[in-house]
Amino acid sequence: MSNKQVEVNIAGQPYRFAIAPENEAALLDAVALVDTQMNKLRNNASAKGVERVAVMAAITIASDLLALQRKQQSDGAIPVDAIRARIRELNERADEALRQYAHVGTGAPAQQG
Repeated sequence: MSNKQVEVNIAGQPYRFAIAPENEAALLDAVALVDTQMNKLRNNASAKGVERVAVMAAITIASDLLALQRKQQSDGAIPVDAIRARIRELNERADEALRQYAHVGTGAPAQQG
């Protein structure tokens, strides 16, 4: 699939992106977020210069993202890696139990392993 050229404006400056068509909506959402944040900071008297405003907007957005991630973790987000490790452990225990008790009901002696 070929990329699509999308031109956007952020803080009054044009930017062109080459993206897959299915990613256009996500790009436009991100552009809107950055543009809004930059305009908010640029209107603040303490923020001068486009580069400085861009960095401040990036830090603000990153800070919000990290705060959401911390909240998700503290609210009991599912610890996927821990669950996978526990499932592996339980599978190993089940396999061992099946090996130990496979002879039950067959009249064959248990194999030592």
